[in-house]
Amino acid sequence: MLSKLQQAALNLEEARGLRASGAGYREIGRKLGLSSAQLSHIRRALRREKAAGTRLKSAMPGATSRDLPVAQSGLPAGLRKNLVKSGYRTLGDLADRVSDPALPRIETIPGIGPHKADLVKRLLEYYGLLAGRSDLPAEIERLFPEFF
Repeated sequence: MLSKLQQAALNLEEARGLRASGAGYREIGRKLGLSSAQLSHIRRALRREKAAGTRLKSAMPGATSRDLPVAQSGLPAGLRKNLVKSGYRTLGDLADRVSDPALPRIETIPGIGPHKADLVKRLLEYYGLLAGRSDLPAEIERLFPEFF
């Protein structure tokens, strides 16, 4: 049995996929069996992510998902605040931290346990930023830092 937080994270991931396929919010609520409060939480999170992407694309036309601000991601509010206070401004910063074996795991940041670290990793996986994936922009930045 999943905890409430794990179920909320799973619902958000499924809703993100359904929304990307063109489903409306009512349809998402029906398919996932969500209450109106749960659906409004998902709606706010998805709108925050989309708005952040739109603002980023208008400000920096060549921006990628690595440049999305952590403060406007789909992560829970407390986790976003902890990450920003710890100095992580973009998803690219987080991806670098998670993928670097020389650094301690992300769970060592105060206030972040295994569940919250899993939320971060799943968000990075959604955007294709985990090291196991082909993260070409991060690899180019690592090899040629003078261009960035």
